[in-house]
Amino acid sequence: MPEARLFKRAELPFKDCVTPSGVTQTARTITTSISKQMGGGMEIGEDVCIHWTTLYDEILFIHKGSMIVRTSAGELECRPGDIVWLPEGVTLDYDMTGRRCEYFYALFPIDWAKRNNMEEP
Repeated sequence: MPEARLFKRAELPFKDCVTPSGVTQTARTITTSISKQMGGGMEIGEDVCIHWTTLYDEILFIHKGSMIVRTSAGELECRPGDIVWLPEGVTLDYDMTGRRCEYFYALFPIDWAKRNNMEEP
């Protein structure tokens, strides 16, 4: 029977996430051991700009700090309390150059990396 779960901030499993354009701290909390459909967790970036094309639908909730999400349509200045929708296939920069940002992310499908024959960064 499915059960609700609570993940305490102080107990989140933060690890380095190395990307071609920098390193962030990521706590992949909702994983395939919990859900077959969607993933989620927290990420902290500081003085980094990550160029990426999303291979999933993603929602960001900005918790602390700020970042710019830059796409071909322009710049989104993201601050605490803001929610960002990123559809699958959008090419963007998560720009935290000269700043720090802590945010929650949710994505679908959870197995995006496997579907694209790659490993998560």
